[in-house]
Amino acid sequence: MPSDFFKLSSSKTVSQRTHVVHLLREAIISGELKSGTQLKQNEVSKKFQCSPGPVREAMRDLESEGLIEHFPNRGVFVTQISNEEFLEMLLPARVILEKFAFKHAEKKFTPKVIEMLNEQIEIMRQGAKDKDIELVNEADIKFHMITMETAATQQTFHLWKSIMSRIRLEFYRVGPHPTLAEQAPNHTQLLEAILSGDVKKLYKEIEWHCIGSVSDRLKRNI
Repeated sequence: MPSDFFKLSSSKTVSQRTHVVHLLREAIISGELKSGTQLKQNEVSKKFQCSPGPVREAMRDLESEGLIEHFPNRGVFVTQISNEEFLEMLLPARVILEKFAFKHAEKKFTPKVIEMLNEQIEIMRQGAKDKDIELVNEADIKFHMITMETAATQQTFHLWKSIMSRIRLEFYRVGPHPTLAEQAPNHTQLLEAILSGDVKKLYKEIEWHCIGSVSDRLKRNI
């Protein structure tokens, strides 16, 4: 396990379980903890200076998100996601959920929500100027989190969240596509499609945004 991973100080405002989940999740997604890395409960407990209980609970949470896997008699390892699984299961599932959420949802997007989304687009634009991939990626996920929190039913949102950690993991691995500079205008296009009320236009934009922008690049590696 990378020695610098646990440099972040612990927070007293959240439970130990929540804190461990957050830091492990972000370390896995960012690639700091790479696919195939073994996570030992006693080692994590020692680094966090907490009892095994919160670590064990945190690992169960991360296993339910698909970020770690438990193999009997071997231990717990950071998950490995194939390009095939990413393209043929995770991304299509996301498309279905976002289509369902955004269909006829344009009236839910109040001026305040639109302002929040445009703020994330501006962060993407600034991140591209600074060549800050992490900033662009985080603005991307916040943009989509806001849209789904606004438009989706509780069950749809829950299902969407259950796959997004693995999708974020892959986006960090493959990097932004086609370029950082195109992320802001691409999200502007998506927002315009959501607000248009044109379902055909919306569906086409979601499919390209979620799958088309990465599929050609990944298929070469399957």
